[in-house]
Amino acid sequence: MRSHKFIFTLVPFVLVTFLSQPVHAQKREDILSIQRDVAQLQDQLAQMRSDQDQKLTALQSMLKQVLDDSAHLSMVVGTLERSIGDRIGQQQIRMEAPMATMGVKVDQTTDEVRSLRENMADLSKRVGNLDAKLTDISSAIRTINTPPVAPPAANATTSAPPGLPPGVNAESLWQNATRDKLSGKDDLALTEFNDYVKYFPQSENAPAAQYQIGDIYWKAKQYDDAALAFDAVQERYAENPKSPDALYMKGASLMAGNRRPEAIVEFKDFLARYPNHSLAAKAQGHLKTLGASTTAVPRTRKKQ
Repeated sequence: MRSHKFIFTLVPFVLVTFLSQPVHAQKREDILSIQRDVAQLQDQLAQMRSDQDQKLTALQSMLKQVLDDSAHLSMVVGTLERSIGDRIGQQQIRMEAPMATMGVKVDQTTDEVRSLRENMADLSKRVGNLDAKLTDISSAIRTINTPPVAPPAANATTSAPPGLPPGVNAESLWQNATRDKLSGKDDLALTEFNDYVKYFPQSENAPAAQYQIGDIYWKAKQYDDAALAFDAVQERYAENPKSPDALYMKGASLMAGNRRPEAIVEFKDFLARYPNHSLAAKAQGHLKTLGASTTAVPRTRKKQ
């Protein structure tokens, strides 16, 4: 724009300068040529101004279009953001209920698993008690089937053991003790079996009476006393029908009393001495529970 103003200012100056010269020093043709050039220059300037105006108008139109497009894009982006936000919110609302339900189900499953574990522990305890009762019944049956001591001959001379109450003999004491144990009078039976092994240590039923003492202690969960009583069957008497049961029950008593190394020794000794006994499988199972091998190893015993 400054160049245009400069040219329009220059044109009159040039005309005045040429016209101020003496007419005789200039040729008319030159003046006409200059006038044509000036007119042509003015036309060019006008054309340039028109072109610039058109370009400016086009540029303004383009700028307006860009601004309109930008505003429309902003509106579209805002709408899209709101739509995405709404969808995310709706999805969260939809997921909250299933997630809450899943959390409740997980808690219920945890409670059920805990209850199942407790039930399994209670069942194991009941099975252990049932096994003990079966052992008691088996022992009672074996005791009943044990033949009684033959009564002494009529012409034989016998002397009562010192301290034996009057009217008490081996047969009656054995029968009373067995009857009281089977009827649940364990304290009375314990006293009677102790009296039996005290007063009649050489009788045929003495090892069985000693075994019954250990069995009563086992039922009362006095595991240390039970182990000692079962061990006495092995140590005080020669091999007898109660020897295998007493050895097995000694290991079981030591195991129940948390005396693991000693229990392992007794179970291995049992398997070495009685590999085909009906309790051999249980002894092997106890060894596995104790984390020991099931290899049979006899225990070194002191000579009596």
